[in-house]
Amino acid sequence: MEAEFDYQWKNLPSRDIEYTEDRKNEFLRFTKLNAFVYVASKYCLDAGCGNGRYTYAMQRLGAMRVDSFDISAEAVEKCRAINPCATVLDLMDAERLLYPVYDFILCWGVLNHIENPREGFRKVANLIRPSGGCLHIMVYHRDTQQTYEADRKQWPNLSMEEKLRLCEQKARNVGGTIHGWFDALNPRYNHSFTVPEVTNWFKEEGFTKITVASKYNININGWKVGEG
Repeated sequence: MEAEFDYQWKNLPSRDIEYTEDRKNEFLRFTKLNAFVYVASKYCLDAGCGNGRYTYAMQRLGAMRVDSFDISAEAVEKCRAINPCATVLDLMDAERLLYPVYDFILCWGVLNHIENPREGFRKVANLIRPSGGCLHIMVYHRDTQQTYEADRKQWPNLSMEEKLRLCEQKARNVGGTIHGWFDALNPRYNHSFTVPEVTNWFKEEGFTKITVASKYNININGWKVGEG
């Protein structure tokens, strides 16, 4: 699976994910959070950071500290280059070094691409600090996946050059970004979910306030109240 994402971050064009104020505004739009309350002066984690666009956004929004990790060595390298003030780890180091110290955790478009999404959610949720914090995740909505199914069926038969051309065509004609389309079509795992299903994950892990930020892709915020 690492090789799939390494190719993406090494070879796909980066013009659609430039590090500008757009990344900060994008973060605010999909999370629908008050950054002054939940990010500024907080310890934040970008779980599955990709090239670091939202690591960058959280730093620009005033986070005291942002830690990031990703399964792809290419993504980690890019994230470190763009975010020299962040602590950026590979997955092995993250599993060894990360502790429940975070006020805010972002896990955007990650859980749908791993073998066991529910277990992945549990691990990420357990990194919220004991005094409480907020977790935002984005996963694919089951009702929207027909958008991708025909392309996923032909995907294994395409060369990498043909895959890139298809993603460029989709971004141009349908919308979104080249990286977004590649991310939806290329990974081995492309799980999708319902809002009640994901909401129940939050409840099972002790989150007491849960809000749905958007439903095309499922964006959900959950708050865990501290112990004592």
